Amino acid sequence: MKGFTKKVALKTAVALTAAAAMAVPMAACGSGTAGGSGKTKITFYSYFKDSQIGEVVKGFEKKNPDIKLDIQYGQDPAQYISTLQTRLAGGKPPTIFNLTMDNRTDVMKSGAAMDLTGEDSLDGIDETNFALFQQDGKTYGMPVSAWVGAFFYNKDILKKAGYDEFPKTWDEFIEMGKKINDSGSTAFLEDFNTQIAGSFTGLLASYYGEQGKTGDLDEDIWNGKSTFAKDWTPVFKKWEDAAKAGVIPQKSVGLSADQVKQEFVSGNLGVMRSGPWDLPDLEKSGINFGVAPFPAYSKEDGQWINGGPDQGFAISAKASDQEKAAAKKFLAYLNSEEGLKAFTTAAGTLSLSSKYTAETPDALKDVVDNYFKKNKFYWVNWPKSPTVMSTEDIAQQQKLVQGQISAKDAAKALDAKWATLK
Repeated sequence: MKGFTKKVALKTAVALTAAAAMAVPMAACGSGTAGGSGKTKITFYSYFKDSQIGEVVKGFEKKNPDIKLDIQYGQDPAQYISTLQTRLAGGKPPTIFNLTMDNRTDVMKSGAAMDLTGEDSLDGIDETNFALFQQDGKTYGMPVSAWVGAFFYNKDILKKAGYDEFPKTWDEFIEMGKKINDSGSTAFLEDFNTQIAGSFTGLLASYYGEQGKTGDLDEDIWNGKSTFAKDWTPVFKKWEDAAKAGVIPQKSVGLSADQVKQEFVSGNLGVMRSGPWDLPDLEKSGINFGVAPFPAYSKEDGQWINGGPDQGFAISAKASDQEKAAAKKFLAYLNSEEGLKAFTTAAGTLSLSSKYTAETPDALKDVVDNYFKKNKFYWVNWPKSPTVMSTEDIAQQQKLVQGQISAKDAAKALDAKWATLK
C-alpha cells in the first residue's frame, strides 16, 4: 500500500474512484507460448491482487482471444520482491511484472526489464510520471495510476473527546489523541511493519515544506549535501512525542494494515492512516468517518498527504519477440479507457492517463483537490538499495515507538546504513 520521494508533477488529468485495497500481493510465475491451441501464452506476476486487476485481465483476453494471459499474484510486498528476484535471477522471468518502489532500482540496473522508451502503449501519460522508472534516459516501467494516503477519523469518537474538526498541527493532534485515549477509545494506529509510517512521511514533508523546500525533498541527502541526522532528527523527535504520549502506542508494532482497519470499522479506533482502497469497507461499516491531511509540523497551513505514482508495469527483456508483442498489447489495453476504468475503480487509485477520468468520491475530494492536485504529496523512494533502506527505516521507527532508542539514534542509524551502500 500501499506510495514518494521524487515529488513528480502530475500534469495529466487525475481521477479517483473508490474501491478495494491498494498496494498489496505476491507469488510465482512462468512464461512461454501455448502448445497446440494457436494462442500466444504470456505470464504476468502481479503485485496487485485479483480483486484489483482481475477484471483487466478478463477484459484483455476477451478483446485478444489469440492471447492467453497466465497471471499469478504475490502474497505481500516483501514476498513479491523476493520471489520476483528469484525468478529473474533463475532465468525464468514472467513476461510481465511490476516494478515496485522497493525493487525498481535493482531491476533496472540488472537489465531484466525491456526498454519501453517511445512505445505507443505509453501514450497519454505525461513524461514526468515516468521519472521513477527511468535510468540513463530509458524508460523501463509504465505507471498508469497514482495513490494518496491520509488520516481517516471517526467523527463520533472525536466529538466525544470534544472535537468537531481534525487538528491542523502535530502538537494539537497529540493533545486530541490523549483525550481520545482518556475517553476509553484508542486514539491512533497504523501499519509501520511492512512499510515506513505514513504519518512520519507526512510530518517530514510538512517540515521540508515549512523550510521552503520543493522538488525532490530529500535531494540534499541523496547527493551528500546533508544527512539524515540533520534533516530527519527534528521530525523523528516530533513523531516520538506522540509515542511518548501514548498516541502512537507500542501495540502498533506488529499490527498489519488489515488489523488496524478492523479496529476502525469496529468503532474502537479514533484515527488511522489509510487511503481510497479502504473506502468500500468503511462505507459498508456505517462508521461516521472523515478524511484529513496529516497534521503539520508546526504551521497550520503546512499540511501534506502521502502519494505518488503507483507500481510500474514492465516487460521481460528475455521474452521472445512474439511474447513481447503480446505483452505490449496488454500494456496498451491497460492504458485504455476500458482498462483504466476497470483497474482504477477496483484498486482505488488515481488515473495518470488522459485516456480516462472519473469523479472523486466526496470523502476524498479535499485531499485530492487541495493537496494531491497541488503537489503537496510525498513518499520516500530511496534512490539506491531501497529494500535495505526501507527495512532499516522500519526497524528504527519500531525501536523509537518502543522506547529503545532516541530520535537522534534513529537518524544516525540511517546515516550509518546509507554509508554502507554503493
